[in-house]
Amino acid sequence: MVHNSFSLKHMVEVLHRRAKPRGLCIADVFEVFGTLSQSVVVLLMCVPFVQPVPLLGLSTPAGMVMMAMGASLAMGIRRPWLPKKILNRHIEFETVDKVCTALEKVLEKTERFIKPRYGSWVELPIVRVLNGILILIFAFLLALPLPVPFSNMVPAYFLILNAAGWLERDGLVLLISYVIAIFAFAFFVGLTHGTAELIQHFWN
Repeated sequence: MVHNSFSLKHMVEVLHRRAKPRGLCIADVFEVFGTLSQSVVVLLMCVPFVQPVPLLGLSTPAGMVMMAMGASLAMGIRRPWLPKKILNRHIEFETVDKVCTALEKVLEKTERFIKPRYGSWVELPIVRVLNGILILIFAFLLALPLPVPFSNMVPAYFLILNAAGWLERDGLVLLISYVIAIFAFAFFVGLTHGTAELIQHFWN
């Protein structure tokens, strides 16, 4: 089992090796990463959504799984309840390879900036609860089948930074994720307001 002493890059490399050659399932992630599993799952599942075009067929099921991760983190449950069908859903190595390779390339460039620091407050129970609630909210927003550019990307950026900050115990990155959360909320409030005005315009 991987513990907090390992870097985020090393965690991804461990998962990448574990997936060879037959792929893996979510249950494998929990077996390898233990108490860190919720954030690892969120990090991996968000990678495909870092693009302007929403992935409507994929965002809803992925968002629902991440909502379960957020809820379990907020409640302090080490292993969230998920249907066996989802836990044991096989993910082909080709898919895992693409996601892990993309993450490894990014982490090679960012590992100087994402590192353990200001970690004393990160360990506080209230921070864990806050992160869990925010993951739950933004996973719900990502799950919404909105055919609007950036509607997947905006919550995905928060989720990735929040997961990375939590896994690396990087207080600064975690704070940056909270700032992004504010802008992300503003984006969805503006989107809701604009949609309401558009409906009202056509209704009248």
